[in-house]
Amino acid sequence: MKKIFHALSTHPSALLLIVQLASIIIHPMLESVKFNQAIFSCFNVAALSLAVWVVNRSPAVNWVAWALAVPAIALTLLYVTTANEHYYILAQLLESAMYFYTAAGLIMYMFNDDIITRDELFAAAATFTVLAWGFALLYSVCQYFYPGSITGAVNPDAPRTWLELIFLSFSILSSTGYGDVMITHPVTRIIGIFQMFIGLMYMALIVSRLVSLTSSIKKH
Repeated sequence: MKKIFHALSTHPSALLLIVQLASIIIHPMLESVKFNQAIFSCFNVAALSLAVWVVNRSPAVNWVAWALAVPAIALTLLYVTTANEHYYILAQLLESAMYFYTAAGLIMYMFNDDIITRDELFAAAATFTVLAWGFALLYSVCQYFYPGSITGAVNPDAPRTWLELIFLSFSILSSTGYGDVMITHPVTRIIGIFQMFIGLMYMALIVSRLVSLTSSIKKH
C-alpha cells in the first residue's frame, strides 16, 4: 500500500489521468442511476483537487489554481444539494478555466528541463485529457445558453449528454471528426475553431519536444 501511495504521490499526472479516464468508463454504467449527476460531480471535484495538486508541483502560480478550484468545488456541491442550474453553469465555467490553467501548468512542467521523466510522459497524456475536459465544459455552457447549438444523429433536438460532449471534444481536439455530434451555432463553432488550432499546435509542440529530447539522449 505504501508503495502504491508513493508511486501515485510521485506521479500526480498519472493519478489525474486515471481519475479522468475512470469517469468516462463509469459514465455509461451510471446513466440510469438516480443520483448519477451527484456521482459525476464528485468525480469533477476529485479531478479538480488533483488538478490543483498537479499545478502546485509545476512552475505555475499556486494561488491562481486555488482561486479557480475552491469556488468551482463549492458551486458544484451547491448544485448537487439544491439542483439550481445557475450554480452548475458557474461551476462549469470555473472548472473550464481551471482545466485550461492546469494544461498550461503541465506544459510548463514538461518544458522546465531537458530530461524526460516518467511523470512528464504521463503529463503529456494528462494535458490532452485536461484540454478535452475544458472544451467539453465550454460546449456544455454553450448548450445551456444556446439550446440546439450542438446536435447529433440521435435525438437531434435533445440536449447532448456529457458523454456526447466529451466525445465531441476529443474528436475535435484530435482532428478525428466523426461527425455524429455536430456544432451548429456560430459561438460553438468559434470555440471549435480554437480547439482545432490548440489541438494541432499541442500535438506538434509535444511530439517535437519528445523527439528532440530523445535525440539528445541518444547522442549522449
